[in-house]
Amino acid sequence: MENAVRKLQDHRKLYTIGQVLTVLKHEFGDLSPSKLRFLEDQGLVTPERTEAGYRKYSEPQIERLRIVLTLQRDQYLPLKVIRDYLDELDAGRQPLLPNSATPQLRKGQRFSTAQLKAETLISDQAFREGAELGLFGAQPHSAHEVEIAFALVALEQFGIQPRHLRGLKSAAEREIGIITGVTEPVVRKKAPDSNAKAAHIAREIAERFGAIRAHLVSQAVEEIEG
Repeated sequence: MENAVRKLQDHRKLYTIGQVLTVLKHEFGDLSPSKLRFLEDQGLVTPERTEAGYRKYSEPQIERLRIVLTLQRDQYLPLKVIRDYLDELDAGRQPLLPNSATPQLRKGQRFSTAQLKAETLISDQAFREGAELGLFGAQPHSAHEVEIAFALVALEQFGIQPRHLRGLKSAAEREIGIITGVTEPVVRKKAPDSNAKAAHIAREIAERFGAIRAHLVSQAVEEIEG
């Protein structure tokens, strides 16, 4: 019986990290190997391991990832809230879908500093350091700033403070400078579709920059993994 069960398990459809990215990338464009590993470290998904130590994801695990990524992207939920929600599902209960994303936090909406702090639980010190670094502007704040605040809160558990991110921000500013240099001539043409074309080019370049950055970081992570 044990052998029969093992054979059935061996024939399940399992996916490598690369295949998981192929399945989910069209829904979550910023998904990367390092983010998958981070979600694993946070206990949100537990891929199986081959004898050689490679990760393998089952179809239910991919669906679990889809839930996590959707709640992060659409509702700006902290990982702890998402983890509690998944724990309820794992226990066989039917919890209400978390609804922490109040209307003022949806994309296109603006909200006060007090609202940003209340929703993300970012500390006064972290917010102040983030503002000094230029990560937060004057209120009302945008949805992008909410995402930054959530990221800062998550990084804090590793001892990473906003002041440690100066190099990261400088690198982003250099990327913005390159993108602006490419798109400004397009905008100056004053054609009816100039802005739309420039925005498309900017997104394309940003995506390529992101892919290179993710690859470089992933190489370092893989070296740490041995």
